[in-house]
Amino acid sequence: MQGCVLSIVPRGYLPELAGGLEICAMETLEFFVEQGYSGAVAAKCPQTFRGKLAARLSRKFKGPFSTIHTVKRHQVYTDYWHPNALGSLFDKLKPDFVVCHVSMCDDLLQKLIALNYPTLFYIHSREISPLFGTLPADHKFAFACESTFIKKQFQQISEAHIDVIRPILPPQKFQVSDTGDAILVINPHPKKGGKLIVEAARQLPHRRFLIVGGWANTLHDPEVVEIEQALTQLPNVTRQPHVEDMRTVFKQAHCLLMPCVVAEAYGRTAAEALIAGIPVVASNQGALPETVGDGGIIIDIEAPVTEWTTHLENLFNNSDLYRNLKQQALATSQQDVRQATFIQQQLLDHAKRLSGK
Repeated sequence: MQGCVLSIVPRGYLPELAGGLEICAMETLEFFVEQGYSGAVAAKCPQTFRGKLAARLSRKFKGPFSTIHTVKRHQVYTDYWHPNALGSLFDKLKPDFVVCHVSMCDDLLQKLIALNYPTLFYIHSREISPLFGTLPADHKFAFACESTFIKKQFQQISEAHIDVIRPILPPQKFQVSDTGDAILVINPHPKKGGKLIVEAARQLPHRRFLIVGGWANTLHDPEVVEIEQALTQLPNVTRQPHVEDMRTVFKQAHCLLMPCVVAEAYGRTAAEALIAGIPVVASNQGALPETVGDGGIIIDIEAPVTEWTTHLENLFNNSDLYRNLKQQALATSQQDVRQATFIQQQLLDHAKRLSGK
């Protein structure tokens, strides 16, 4: 046994939350478990009435981070007042090093910077905290992020070195033998371009739109409700809940549509689609242009909907264009810096430096 790795997430964790940050945290920690480490996660308790009540009672009678469940091969410690009592969890687990998955949570950063424990800060947010610009001179930290887009944002705040470490995406989880005829959308939230998605589906009534998943915690948002109601009225739209196996939707997809309005820190779904040989039509926001590379079409988010629908139609009507983009999608996904072995070596190098082993 190598020792212990503690992974910290700023909010809830699997199975309650299953966003890109949580999945990346799980895959990164499971890799360290494969290397002989014991793995643990510190997270916020489930944000339901019963979840909060159970966490408060557990804390009262058993102490902080006393609610525990298991995900795959690691334990998950949750607490009502996460991250206030992280020091006690460090004392209990004595991790060799910590991996903190960062997404706009200054109270967590303040706590970890004050503890000054050997920590890899893995940044998944397009907004970089100014706290990274005020690190102690003797800090024991390392820094990573998912894209050069985030790296440039970080370098405007901090003089610390930062590596680009992309998420581990095992090809076998996304490769499909054949694809379909649907325009695939993952999460039609307003920030993901939900209004444009509705209008594109209206303007292309002869094309099937397969729309999958969404953020459960925003279902009462008036904008989300408006988009969802509009989608139900369109006969060419198939609405489907979140899926665990992306291959089930990739095999139905002709292309992936990602008209994100806000700057994406990476665009995990786009990277997954490229592995399946599915061209991506995405906005020019954040890291999407670098993630998509030559495997799709990038459109200015300010462009009219007709520009989006024209490009989507071309992917159906121009077989040479589509064939070339499929080939480029696969080639982009096979770049060295995106390969699991390359990414895993980056993680091991950080583990060695942080643990001193």
